[in-house]
Amino acid sequence: MVKEKITACVNISKISSIYSWNNKIENSSEYLALFKTTQKNKKKLKEKIQKTHPYDVPEIAEINLSSINKSYLKWVVGSTL
Repeated sequence: MVKEKITACVNISKISSIYSWNNKIENSSEYLALFKTTQKNKKKLKEKIQKTHPYDVPEIAEINLSSINKSYLKWVVGSTL
């Protein structure tokens, strides 16, 4: 998605997740990916994640960027289409 300029950057961290799925408690290793993109690309990014993610119900959460520093926001905008 970085190559396609949908997102400027992706941070990926290995995490442990404990959750309920199909009436069972699951404990598994997963990867948390934080995608940095623009308001303009938000819908395209969410659609791409939904289509390519292996889970039936992937977590797609949005963090409001109203408090992001202007120089970083400028870089994100400049790194995306």
